[in-house]
Amino acid sequence: MKTALLTGSTGGLGQKVVQILAEDGWNLILLNRDSNQAGKQLVELTETYPNQSFDSFIADMLDLEELAQTAKKIASVHPRITALFNIAGLLTDKRIVSAQAIEGHFAVNAVAPYLLISTLRQQLRAGATQDTPSFIVNFSTSAVNSVKTLEVEKLVNPEKIGGLLDAYAKTKTVLNVMTEFIKSELYSEHVYIYAVDPGPTKTQMTDGNGGMPWFIRLLVPIMFGDADKQAKKLMDALHKAISNQKSGIFISEGKVKDNPAIALDREVQSEVKGLLDHLIAPAQNTAMR
Repeated sequence: MKTALLTGSTGGLGQKVVQILAEDGWNLILLNRDSNQAGKQLVELTETYPNQSFDSFIADMLDLEELAQTAKKIASVHPRITALFNIAGLLTDKRIVSAQAIEGHFAVNAVAPYLLISTLRQQLRAGATQDTPSFIVNFSTSAVNSVKTLEVEKLVNPEKIGGLLDAYAKTKTVLNVMTEFIKSELYSEHVYIYAVDPGPTKTQMTDGNGGMPWFIRLLVPIMFGDADKQAKKLMDALHKAISNQKSGIFISEGKVKDNPAIALDREVQSEVKGLLDHLIAPAQNTAMR
């Protein structure tokens, strides 16, 4: 039986991806921070799909220690995971700092997904079969195309936040960089990885969010697609990539696109990997005690 773990499953695109997977017969593990919304989603899924298995876990993506401990619990209950969807994200124009003093965009959009990938590697390997790989889907954005340089040493504590075209775009770019530096290693374990851009989508994140430039907010009603349509387009492209045995690619608005040049820079890849490993190590060590 196929089992997927999804973060940020209760709203927007996450909710739509959950529906697609549930209708396709998947067992689902849901990881969110809001226990009330998560509880309602769990009840609805259990009632609608009584022959499938659904499980819910609560963790704050801004607290790496809490997330690492929760990931350890997930690993103990679910020894085989076929897919990991890192959907949860943060977009704001305000400075938010994690429990570990990491800027919020970087913590939620990049460090948390890397922590989950690192912690659940064994479960993802076990979820693969001889014929079908396990896979990881990191939700990126088209805004990564605006990032020409990446000052890795400033990601933890940037001088400014700037919203969509600054901290958000830079930390999502880290996901594309991550895809590049880890894809070969994962492929040898029969685990595929993708950075995906669902395209402009009407969600809670885009509704009146101060982190979005005013001129983009004006375009939301006319140029942003509905979440259900964007989710289906994304999932169709993902299935095609998996069936064609393609891994480590950037899927943008349903099409395979080139990763931004910055993601292909080996020096940047090395710096990003070193920083991510450094940041998740204390949380993982605490969770192991």
